[in-house]
Amino acid sequence: MNTVTKLWNKNFILYVIAFELASIGSSMLRFAIPVYILIATDDPVLLGTVMTLSWMPYVFFTMIGGVIADRFCKRKVIILTNFLIAVVIGIYVLLIGEMDTLLLSIAMLIAMTVLDSLQSSSFETTVYDIIPMDQLMKANSVTWVLMIASGVFAPILAGYMLRHLGLNSIIYTGLITYLLASVFNMFMKIPYTKPVSHVGVIRTVGRDFKSAAKFVGQEEVFKKSTMAFFLYALILFPILFVIPAVLINAELGMGETRLGFANGIISIGGIVGVVVLGKLGDKVTIRTLPLLLVISSVLQLLMVGAFMLTSGNVAYVIVIIGGLLVNSATVMMSLNYFTYLGQNTPEDIVGKIMAFAMTVMMIGGTLAQFVVGRLFNLFSDNLALAAVALPIVVLILVPMTRMKEEGSI
Repeated sequence: MNTVTKLWNKNFILYVIAFELASIGSSMLRFAIPVYILIATDDPVLLGTVMTLSWMPYVFFTMIGGVIADRFCKRKVIILTNFLIAVVIGIYVLLIGEMDTLLLSIAMLIAMTVLDSLQSSSFETTVYDIIPMDQLMKANSVTWVLMIASGVFAPILAGYMLRHLGLNSIIYTGLITYLLASVFNMFMKIPYTKPVSHVGVIRTVGRDFKSAAKFVGQEEVFKKSTMAFFLYALILFPILFVIPAVLINAELGMGETRLGFANGIISIGGIVGVVVLGKLGDKVTIRTLPLLLVISSVLQLLMVGAFMLTSGNVAYVIVIIGGLLVNSATVMMSLNYFTYLGQNTPEDIVGKIMAFAMTVMMIGGTLAQFVVGRLFNLFSDNLALAAVALPIVVLILVPMTRMKEEGSI
């Protein structure tokens, strides 16, 4: 039972510090490695393939992470996975010059994703144990702002470092941030009661996936909002990196510093979304998700249309502004969805439900990366057209996510 009465308690402060350190390292590496691949190969299709492969572990391992979150001490899981990510980065450092840098970078990206997917449910649900439940929206807003802050500054810094200091400087920075995150996690105290279970992890994953799907499917708001969350991933994942990277680097011929700056500004859209959500308050609820999906899709279509009609710096600014606005709307969706899940899911199954939701999102995100990569090949003469298909698909499917008003039959 959660008996915490104060939001900014010692555990929550340690949690956000460790969270920010890991986010900075992750954001820098996840920006720099794909950009390095795009610049080294000048192949947008390969970039889409690499992004698909690097996100696929989330699909297969996130539910296992949910079982781990419900069965093991979350503090130990978080410490171990952050440390193992640091070890993976350390192995990369040791193998520099011994293996092909491109293959080594792809392998590290995939290994990091596997470990992050095993950790994500433990980290996401820890906040429910260390803050008052009536402060959950505020706590989620804090973590989102911190994640967005790292998403703003990390790509800008990584773009500069990649251009002037090389990829290895970013690798060393990531190693340090993950080690520091592990140290701060060691001082956290997270309540833990060992469950009685004699079922193997793999069998538990299958059972949990079925029970989570059944739980979500039994209640209309859970079912429709999870469908909306899947569509949200189709919009969010490409606009956060693949589309800006290809449009700015491949179409406009601009370098990694300007791409890093663009990605950083696009990430500010997340802060805008948090601020707008705070201002609108109860006017934006879980039932607003379909409207936010429409807004996100239309904004992306307008961005692509304006990009195709312009060139140079004007087109560059359009990508930034369009990406920022789309990101704002999608962050409002995500905050609403996860807060609703946290407040309306029984405490003993919140780990598996969170893992199920993350798996649904990652399936959508991985599918989006794959589709966009194939579309880059199809529209090689006009790469901007590859960014049109998914928003149109989302607009077609949005009516399926509409929820009945409270009290209606």
